[in-house]
Amino acid sequence: MLISAAEGWGYMTDEDRSFQGEIKVAARVIDYLSSGLYENAAACLKELINNSYDADATEVVVSVKPDADFIAIEDNGTGMTQAQFVEHFSRVAESHKRDSGQETEKKRKKIGKIGIGFIAANELCDEMEIYSTCKGSPELLHVTIRFGEIRNRSYEKRKTPSGDVKKGDYDGVILEEDPKEHYTKVYLKRIREEALPQFIAETGNLSEESSKSIYGLNEDTVRRVLASLNTWDELDLYSQTRLRIGMNVPVKYLPNWTLPEHEGALASFTKRAAASDFRVIYDGTDLVKPAVLTDPKKMNLLKVLNYEDEEIQVHGYLFARHGVYKPSELNGILLRIRESAVGDYDNGFLGFPKHIEALFQDWVTGELYVNGELDDALNIDRRTLRDTHSSYVKLQSWFIQELRAFLRDVRTQMYKTPSEERQVQRAQGQREKIKEVAKRVEESYGKETAAKLTSTWANTTEKASASETKKEVRKLTRTYSVGDVYEIAVDVAQEVLPADLAEQFITELTRRLRD
Repeated sequence: MLISAAEGWGYMTDEDRSFQGEIKVAARVIDYLSSGLYENAAACLKELINNSYDADATEVVVSVKPDADFIAIEDNGTGMTQAQFVEHFSRVAESHKRDSGQETEKKRKKIGKIGIGFIAANELCDEMEIYSTCKGSPELLHVTIRFGEIRNRSYEKRKTPSGDVKKGDYDGVILEEDPKEHYTKVYLKRIREEALPQFIAETGNLSEESSKSIYGLNEDTVRRVLASLNTWDELDLYSQTRLRIGMNVPVKYLPNWTLPEHEGALASFTKRAAASDFRVIYDGTDLVKPAVLTDPKKMNLLKVLNYEDEEIQVHGYLFARHGVYKPSELNGILLRIRESAVGDYDNGFLGFPKHIEALFQDWVTGELYVNGELDDALNIDRRTLRDTHSSYVKLQSWFIQELRAFLRDVRTQMYKTPSEERQVQRAQGQREKIKEVAKRVEESYGKETAAKLTSTWANTTEKASASETKKEVRKLTRTYSVGDVYEIAVDVAQEVLPADLAEQFITELTRRLRD
């Protein structure tokens, strides 16, 4: 009922004033998100590998054959039926993974929840082929999904009468398989041209100008290579892709990834990763977490972190070494939710103020394994978190306090104290030099004069107070400019020497300082 202003608002009933409606997400938005969500090949492949993890696979074999225009991801997971394929694949962003619970039969926390992971293949290839069978079933599902043709159609042509938008077409057939078998095999075909460089390893006799590669190297050699890098950019794109996938999926750490003195303190992290019972074989070698703790100056600090409340539980560590942390990709804090990483290492440390202990922030690396409701704070890209979510706010507040305390310890134990120790060592060196001068004085002027010289700069005894020791160290390690030396020497010469000798002294001093 329309009521004009002339009729007056007083005649409207509560029913007239109220209204209802729905706010919907436009299909164009979902289409856009599902087409540009993943920034590189590593982000795409890790989604497919995490799908295998959620299917309780213990082994995934990834074969990258760019020359053959082909990538295979084969696992020994639970597989899926035709009905499950239709349920999971027919509609993007409508996942049913967690309808049966938050955990798999192996008690793994399910990583996927949004329902867009499989569409990651759209970023890499124009065609995806799937073979899958479940234990106890004689049926083998075979489906071919085509992205290429759909990619070339306009948005309006892809829009359906229901308002959805087509992302691909598929054809399927049911074949026969041994009921004892269970697996899923995904084959990415017709690899997109822009993705190809990330799958081509530089092999053979590499020149000095060539990028390094970890292709085909054993784990111990990979650890040594990583420990020697300033940045992963020194590696070929193939190797960088491998490292980023390993960083993101629930695989084991490299052997000896930590330092010997910290093996015990960090054993829980090594065991946790191994307990996932999830092996990814990438082109014949195991995929591993690329975390490597290095300490070239033999000066480091470790802190193991634990936090728990009704919403989240956190187990993590902070590690600092003297000097900028390298490779630079490990400088920062890496969050892991349900054993899968959230993006890359965050060198902003969850919003820690940049101006506080700015020097030492560059020295730090670390990881936080988070259980609980933080999973709900994940954004659709699985690389960022909603910073207004209550669980994230709690995590951030707690972590900033822990990092602030840790950086104070770094400053004290790795910077201030060692600096003072080096200053004491320099002071001792000056004392030894004075003793050498005293020997020459003794030869020319006798023991009494030499004794006065050395006693003036006597070693600090055990009875001396800390303030007296610091005072003597400061005196012995002071730095003088040429002007300072001139001023002191001229004053002394004028006070204790006749004019002619003072002139000779200053002339000779000038000659020696210039020479």
